[in-house]
Amino acid sequence: MTSKAKLLLTWMATATAAGLQVTLLADEPKNEPPIQGKIQLQQEGEQQATYSSLAKITLQQAITKASDAQSGTVSKAELQNEDGFLVYNVVVVSQDKKIHEVKVDAGDGSILRIDVGSADRETEQEESAD
Repeated sequence: MTSKAKLLLTWMATATAAGLQVTLLADEPKNEPPIQGKIQLQQEGEQQATYSSLAKITLQQAITKASDAQSGTVSKAELQNEDGFLVYNVVVVSQDKKIHEVKVDAGDGSILRIDVGSADRETEQEESAD
């Protein structure tokens, strides 16, 4: 792993430990179709604490599914509301420095979408903000 990728992962871990929400910018195609998962959330403001009780697969199962779909190092995984559906967002950093956000259906474990970005691009954006 390169020093830039290590720096990014260290920054993400520090920010997450400090309670900050880490948002990665992925190169998403324009006019992409919305996520269509198995578990639709009834309320937009539904509490994240209830997400785990609604999920049909565990976090570890979601990480395994994402790792099977995309090789690399898992840096973050969490349940979230994606287009009104409950999904696991698993962040995988590949050896070629790309950040893959693997969207795993919390209902059946299927891969809904993989968004791809660059760890170098993220690091450069952070450095230019300083």
